Amino acid sequence: MAEPFSPDGELLLIDGNSLAYRAFFALPESIATAEGFPTNALYGLAAMVIKVLIDERPSRVVVAWDPPGKVFRHDQYADYKAGRRQTPDLLREQSVHFRPLMAAFGFTNSELVGFEADDVIGTLAQRAAAAGERVTILTSDRDTLQLVDEHVSVLATGRGVTDTTRYTPAAVEERYGVPPNLMVDLRGMVGDSSDNLPGVPGIGEKGAAQLVQKYGDLEAILAHADEQTPKRREMLNLHAEDARMSRRLAIIERDIAVDLDLADVAPLTFDEARLEEIRAAFTRFEFSTLARRLPELSQAAPSTAPVPDQITTIQVDEVAPAELALRLAGITRIAVAVVDERVAVALPDGTVYVTDWDGPSLAAALGGVELVAHDLKRILRTLPGDLPPVAHDTMVAGYLLEPRRRGYPLDELAAEAGVGVEGADEQVALEAGLTWALAARQIEQMARDGVARLANEVELPLVPVLADMERVGVMLDVHCLGEIAVRVRDQVHELREQIWELAGGEFVIDSPKQLGQVLFERLELPTFRKGKTGWSTDRQVLKLLESRHPIVGLVGQYRELTKLDNTYLAALPKQVDEAGRLHTTFNQTVAETGRLSSTNPNLQNIPVRTAVGREVRGAFVAQEGWRMVSLDYSQVELRILAHCSGEPVLSSALSRGDDVHAITAAEVFGLELSDVDRRTRDRAKAVNFGIIYGISDFGLAEQLSIPRGEAKAYIDAYLARYPLVRRFIDTTIADAAREGYVTTLLGRRRPIPELAGRTMQQRQLGERLAVNTVIQGTAADIIKVAMIRAHAALASSGSAARMVLQIHDELLLEAPAGEEKEAAAIVRDAMVGAMTLTPPLAVDIGIGRDWLSAKSG
Repeated sequence: MAEPFSPDGELLLIDGNSLAYRAFFALPESIATAEGFPTNALYGLAAMVIKVLIDERPSRVVVAWDPPGKVFRHDQYADYKAGRRQTPDLLREQSVHFRPLMAAFGFTNSELVGFEADDVIGTLAQRAAAAGERVTILTSDRDTLQLVDEHVSVLATGRGVTDTTRYTPAAVEERYGVPPNLMVDLRGMVGDSSDNLPGVPGIGEKGAAQLVQKYGDLEAILAHADEQTPKRREMLNLHAEDARMSRRLAIIERDIAVDLDLADVAPLTFDEARLEEIRAAFTRFEFSTLARRLPELSQAAPSTAPVPDQITTIQVDEVAPAELALRLAGITRIAVAVVDERVAVALPDGTVYVTDWDGPSLAAALGGVELVAHDLKRILRTLPGDLPPVAHDTMVAGYLLEPRRRGYPLDELAAEAGVGVEGADEQVALEAGLTWALAARQIEQMARDGVARLANEVELPLVPVLADMERVGVMLDVHCLGEIAVRVRDQVHELREQIWELAGGEFVIDSPKQLGQVLFERLELPTFRKGKTGWSTDRQVLKLLESRHPIVGLVGQYRELTKLDNTYLAALPKQVDEAGRLHTTFNQTVAETGRLSSTNPNLQNIPVRTAVGREVRGAFVAQEGWRMVSLDYSQVELRILAHCSGEPVLSSALSRGDDVHAITAAEVFGLELSDVDRRTRDRAKAVNFGIIYGISDFGLAEQLSIPRGEAKAYIDAYLARYPLVRRFIDTTIADAAREGYVTTLLGRRRPIPELAGRTMQQRQLGERLAVNTVIQGTAADIIKVAMIRAHAALASSGSAARMVLQIHDELLLEAPAGEEKEAAAIVRDAMVGAMTLTPPLAVDIGIGRDWLSAKSG
């Protein structure tokens, strides 16, 4: 059970309404659940509460709320709070959930009809102080500063969601020039527009403070009105009653009939039951990141750097570009956002410049300033010339901190981090301000989570490399692809006719439902799995049925060819630019293992084991007078396994360049190396790679089409012969179960909650993920480091060669004819030096006119 918060901690009194309003107006209204229910105020309120709990560690918490309807001050002044804008509909929708959310944290909610939350707080604060308790008041309402004394302090929120300032008696006097007990006198003269308190016209906060300092309370000031300047004297005499009324209404009541005994307020204890209740609330509102912060409630509070919460927007139409360049002089880091051809540049002081610049203008103005942005690659891809240095990418950082998320929208990340900004007059300015504020929080969090090095040395330097590759693109021989398409469509037509003939009639082969009816009803083949729409006809089921009827194999071929046609043959020609090049998008924030993927189009999953798939690769060509160079890591995952486990047989075989699969076959099956045939080697290869991917005996049996018992015997024999591999697997799983995550050799962190799953299947999946992530994730890190090193090495060498594709463990270059061997040597050195392993990394090189011939060369 978690320890309760310190019994010596303070009583925390929260002004619920003021915090909810602050959260609502500080965070974007677009924050909502997948079904569209608005949650920005709830997000902000929850984030604020978590931060204060961690920083302040109170022993008990009471949240005071304004009751519906009028309060006693309306009886004294009918126009009290008149003119205040109505509660926005989006805030009203959320308000019914404020109190239950606070109750989920274990807080006590309190309100009293006819009195405001301030009066409830004032009464409870006085009761606690009289009992010798220390009290902290969390609010955005400065009227509560009158309650500050040696027992009571106020934690006042700033313009953002979680920035706060603590006010003690000395801090109040330093900020406002008057002690807490005279704050109501200052308020009497200044008034309060939000409450419609008139005060004395012409007397501001500074002037009022001077009068209080000289004369004391309001009555003393009014008594000396004749000593003031003619104008001030006139205003004081004319509005004396307004000042008295404003002062009276500003006084917080401290002895009302609040039906709450502080002795009955339960101490905060964040045990599993309490945390589960909070998680349930967070799940309802889809607060995924906040839910993962809950364990921090029982840990030491993190330090939080100040972030800008107020921005000043300046339209560049009013500032000449040359003058703006001067204003940026000396600034080393800025935040940039682009929305609908509008560009915003945020400076550290909160100034945000907004303009309609195009790419060249933006590049010229920014110079060598380090950039902070959300999805910076998207911006860099549009800029000409040398790309500016990358300081931080909030989307990439969000991925490193939470690799399990489905997406990383800026507004969602900012809300969950508890940051917000005010002062933006359009969306692009808001995004620039939020990006700057969020970056500060993420940098701290990455340092705490141990992923700062990975960010600074791998992921962030990779951003401009990927932008450059996307911008360059890869040449596609559309005519060649068209010829392949004609042949494939002829084959598809023939397969369709054969399938219909075997089925006894025409049907839609692409329809799983109709195919299932043919296979399991008309042909009466054995059934396996049934879903909502009928019997499963997926690839796994077809493989089990392959020997039962010739139609099954034909369906498999039909599916393979139609998918290839739809995905590549028909789609790719439509996506080339005027120069005949494809520009894919490399996704850096998708795979939990850290691997890159590509979309629009996806060029990483072109089949390589089929003849037609290999032909498609042959349509990716070098431009005229250039050559393709393929550089592929040799068995990188096995090398990582050997390094991590320290298994000498594997390491020695890989270091010597021996046939590691044949050696494994000899070791595991007790054969002489010369007696290992192709079939035995293939089974050893399946086990070698199966161990990396955490394959089960069932999976291996299916892959090799052998009995499950035989597959289990292979795996057991492998682990018995390689005991250090078994130790590595067992240690990795045990560490992951204890810590809740695994890390790669470069510190990439992946949570593995499946290890704590309720079912055996979930836990077994967690074991496979834990082992696979260490191996595959490290391989992903290595290729990324190699790309950064290769990009820099090619540039510094003066070579015109450029990287055009990355596919798993392979880099594809395009180099001028005559320079291809030199470029290959440069990139090979960069790849081999990406990480020091035992056995060392090795790279296979191929050169050709197209991707297929380079891969085969």
